[in-house]
Parts: sequence; structure tokens; C-alpha cells
Amino acid sequence: MKVPHCFRKLSIRRKLMLMLLVPCVVVLLLAGIVLVGFQMAAFRRNFERDLKTTAQIVADNASGAVDFKDEPAAVHILQSLWVKGHVRTAVLATPDGKQFAHYGDDRRDPELAGAAGMVRARFRGNLLLVSAPVKLEGKQIATLHVLSDYRSVYVPMVNLVLCLLLLVAAALVAVAVLLSSRLQRFLSEPILRLADTARRVANQADYSVRAQEEDGEEFGVLTRAFNQMLARIQAQDAALTASQRKTETLIHSIDGVVWERAPEAAHFTFVSRQSERIFGYAPAQWLANPRFWHEHLHPDDAAAAIETGRASAAACKPYSQEYRVRAADGGTVWVRESGTVMAENGKAVGVRGIFLDITRQKQAAEQLEDLNRRLMETSRQIGRAEVATGVLHNVGNVINSINISAQLITEHLRRSRHGTLSKVAALMHDHAHDLGAFMTSDPKGKLLPGFMAQLAEQTEKDHAALAREMDALTKNIDHVKGIVAIQQNYARACGSTEDLNAADLVEDALRMTSDSLVRCGITIRKEFEPVPPVRVDKHKVLQILVNLFRNAKYAMEAAQRPDKMLTLGMTANGNARIKITVRDNGMGIPAENLARLFEHGFTTRKEGHGFGLHSGLLAAQDLGGALYAASDGPGQGALFTLELPIAALAPSAPADGARPAGPAQRV
Repeated sequence: MKVPHCFRKLSIRRKLMLMLLVPCVVVLLLAGIVLVGFQMAAFRRNFERDLKTTAQIVADNASGAVDFKDEPAAVHILQSLWVKGHVRTAVLATPDGKQFAHYGDDRRDPELAGAAGMVRARFRGNLLLVSAPVKLEGKQIATLHVLSDYRSVYVPMVNLVLCLLLLVAAALVAVAVLLSSRLQRFLSEPILRLADTARRVANQADYSVRAQEEDGEEFGVLTRAFNQMLARIQAQDAALTASQRKTETLIHSIDGVVWERAPEAAHFTFVSRQSERIFGYAPAQWLANPRFWHEHLHPDDAAAAIETGRASAAACKPYSQEYRVRAADGGTVWVRESGTVMAENGKAVGVRGIFLDITRQKQAAEQLEDLNRRLMETSRQIGRAEVATGVLHNVGNVINSINISAQLITEHLRRSRHGTLSKVAALMHDHAHDLGAFMTSDPKGKLLPGFMAQLAEQTEKDHAALAREMDALTKNIDHVKGIVAIQQNYARACGSTEDLNAADLVEDALRMTSDSLVRCGITIRKEFEPVPPVRVDKHKVLQILVNLFRNAKYAMEAAQRPDKMLTLGMTANGNARIKITVRDNGMGIPAENLARLFEHGFTTRKEGHGFGLHSGLLAAQDLGGALYAASDGPGQGALFTLELPIAALAPSAPADGARPAGPAQRV
């Protein structure tokens, strides 16, 4: 239900009075209406009964006049109805509907139309029409119709009743007003006092004011709750004031300028006090001039800085930028501006941010850049030294093989029987004139053919051995050249690659180290599966494998095991690579050393340099492969895995020359 606006504007005192009076008045009106209704109904019943009784008496008196057809006597009898001032018309009608006698002014009253044959009373408006039979000796000889206007009777009565009701209503309203004025103090005055307290709190912003405690359960609860609310607001206000002070202290203590400005223009509405320390300008100078920021930007940075601020405000996105500002002392301050756009309904309403002085960082960055240039130059020099060290290490490994081959050649030459051959030649020269007789009759001559056969056989063996060693020597020398070429190419693109048989590469590396493995009594077991060719730089792969074989030899020598076993494996790993594994049963690798195993300069051997595995890892990565190690711990041996990329056009069938797994081979 909608409350009228005029009622809303009334004070609570008047509202309470109306709330008390209106129900009383409504109840009184309803009661009066009901009372009048009951009175009217009773009046009509009584009036109808009285009129019927009068009509019947008159009808009984007129029976003789009707019987003797004495109209004047009948009229005289009807005139007795004048005592009933409300009777308007009376008519005696014969059974055939003709009027026999009449009383009243209008002999043809329209209200009497249709009265013939009526047996009940009929109300119409303020009129009442009743009929009474005129009987003689039990036979109806006529009918009396009486029309009465009862308004003249009930109007005074109604006026009297209404006057009485008005008097009673006025008395009740007066009593209600008196009672409400007395009783509303218990309702309105506590509320008015509470409202007055709230008005004082609102006008004075004094949350220490408290409302007077009221009696009664409801008002007591209300005033106590109101006072508790004021206490909480007072505490929160105090905390907020303290927080604002802390915030202001924090803002002004930040090593930067906190600011706030309009979104479309650079008109600053707040600038923290740090602006004076960083730029030499007081906050009042920023706030007084709407173009202060524009005017103090470095000319080279102004356009970009202004455009970035406008674009970010238009997009309602946070931003960060760096530029230069001219300080009050004429110097230049590098600034990093970070801003956040405040938006409402998708439209920017303000921008907040901070200016950070990054002048020192910029200077430090310039110094760092200079140091980086120097460091790069130093790194190049160190890189050259590292390359040279790697070359020496790898070449040293191959030179050991060359030295062994040279020693074997020297030993073969020392054991050769070329001196005996000279003696045989001299003996045959001395007996050249009788060589046939000498070889058939002389005891020495008879031994000469057999000796020559043995000498030829031995010479052939020595020649084959020397040829093998010379071949190994030549390959080692080529490997040295390759190592040098590889190391020279570390700073640029790698050397040429070719599609090679992985098993052949392993065999070549074994031949380069076979002499040292033979002397140590190491058994080699090959577990090769058919694999496709690999696309690699041959010398890089040989460098890695030779280094792995030699490290395995050192590990097994250090373990001093009688059953030294070097297991070589080869298989495809299903990732466009093949795996070459080198497993030894040597001294193993502690867990703490596995993570550092491929670091440059890390080694566990006194005579080691820590370059072999590091350069091997780099070479494997350069080939597009990988090199990693595993070990179960000291005394459990080690496993090194070299992964190499399969050639792009490698056939699906096993490569020619791939060696299947076989029994252990003693070398």
C-alpha cells in the first residue's frame, strides 16, 4: 500500500496521533452506519405493521358502507386516516377494480397502479403501499389500498440519531485526543530524543555523544544498540584517523613521488612532499600550474611520455614508462612513472601513480654495459684459452696412442733380423763363384735355404705388423688434425657432417685405444643392435668415444679388479637418435660427483685436467645429441650414454656393417 506523501512529511508525533484517531473515527463511523441500518430496518418493519393494522381497522369499519353502497359514509370512514399524517392516499376498490371511495388529493395516483390483487406490502422509495380486504360474513366484498409517505416520520428520527452519533463521536474523539496526547509521550518522546541525538551526531560529527537510556524492553534495546553503534563508529573513526595519518606518513616517506591527476590532462590534484627532494619543486608548484608536468619534461622525451599517459587513460589500463625530467637545479632526473587508471562504468575518472628516481640505476646500467663489453672481451680470451686447453687434452690422448704405435714400431725394428740378412748376403757374395757347390756340400750352405725361408716368413710378419702400426699411426695423426679443426670451429659453425655407420665409429675409436686396453687386460664385450646410419662429424664422435674409453680404463685400473670388463652397447632409442653406451666395472662415481661430472675443470684424478668430459658434452650437443652418465655408487662401475642423431634419409633396414650382439672379446 502506497503511503501518501503528505503523511510522510508529518512529524512522528502527528503520525502517532493520526494512527490513534483514524481507527477510532473509522470504528465510530462503521458503528453509526450499522446502528442506523438496524434502526431503519426496525422502523420499516414497525411502520409496515402499524399501517397494516390501521388499514385493516378502517377496512372492517367500511364493510357496512360498502355493502349498502353508501359512498359518503365510506369516504367519511376513510377520512379517519387523517390522524395518520403520513397517509397520502386511501382507496376502496370493488372486486371488479373500480374505485368505490377515495381519500386524498389525487384520485389516480400512479403509485396505486397495479395495486389490484396485491396481498403484500410494497416499498417503493419513500412510499409504502399496503392492502387490506373488506369482508362481510367471511366474504371479501372490497379491498382497501393505503399509500403512505413515511419520510416525514423517519427523517426527524434519523436526524436525531445522527446528532446523537455526532455528539458521541465528538466526545470519543476528544477522549482519544486526550488519551493519545498523554500516551504518545511513552512512544514518541523516546523516539524524538533518539532522533535529536542522531541529528546532533550528524551535524557535529561528534561520535562521543550518547543517547539517554530509556525504560521498557523495546526502547531500552533500541537506545543501547544505538549507543553501541556510536561506540563502534567512534572506534572505527579513531582507527581510520590513525590509519589516514599513517598513510600520509607512509606516502610522504616513500622514496618516490606519489601523485594523482586528471585522466585527460596532466593537471595534478595531489603530489607528495618527496617532489621537493627529488626534483626541487614544492607540491604547491605542481598543483598551481596545470601544465607544470608538460613544461618540465625533457624535450626529447616529452611527446612519448604525454602520449603514453593519454593512451593508457583512454584504455583504462595500468602503465609504466621511463623518461627524463628537468630538475630545479638545471640537472636531469631519470624517472620511472607507474600509473593506475581509476574507472567508473568503463570511463576513466582519475589516474594515480608514483614517480621513482632511477637516475642512479641508469648510470649503473651504463657502467654495467661498459663492464659487459670488457667482460665479453675477457670471455673471448678465456674462451680461446679453454679451446687451447681442450685441444691439448684431446690431442694428448691421441698422442699417447701415437707414442704407443711408435714404440711398437721401434720394438719391431729392434727385433727384426735385418742384421742376419746382411750376413747371409755377405756369405753368398763370398761364395758367388761356387754358390751351387756351397749350398749343396758346405754345412752352412745347406742351412741357407731353410734360413732364408724362415727369414722371409719373419720379414713378412714384421712387415704386416709395421703396416698395421703405421696405419694406426696415420689414423691417429688424422684424428689430431680433426681435433684441432674441431676446436678451431667452436666459435663458428661446425665442420662438415656425413652419414656414417655408428658401429664403424666405435671400432675406429677402439683401434685408437686398443694398445692401452690390451696392456691393462681389459675384456671388451660388444652388444650391438642393428641401427640406421647417423649424421655426424666423424672427428667429434671419435674425440668423445676415445675419451670415454680412456676414462673407463682409468676407472678399472683404479679399482684393481682382475676381471676388468668394458661393455659397449648400441641401440635405437625411438626418438630419432641412437644410443651408444660405455659401461665399465671400475671404481664407480659417488652421487655427489654426478652433478659436477661435466663441469669444466672438474676431475677426480690427480693427473687429470677436467677438460675431457666437458668438451665431450659440448661436442655431443653441437652434433644434436646428448651425453650423460649414471652410476650406482662407489665400486659399482659407471655407465656413459652418447646419443647421436639418425641421418635424415636413413633406411628402415639395418645398416650394412652393423654388428649383432656377441660374446665377450679379449683384447
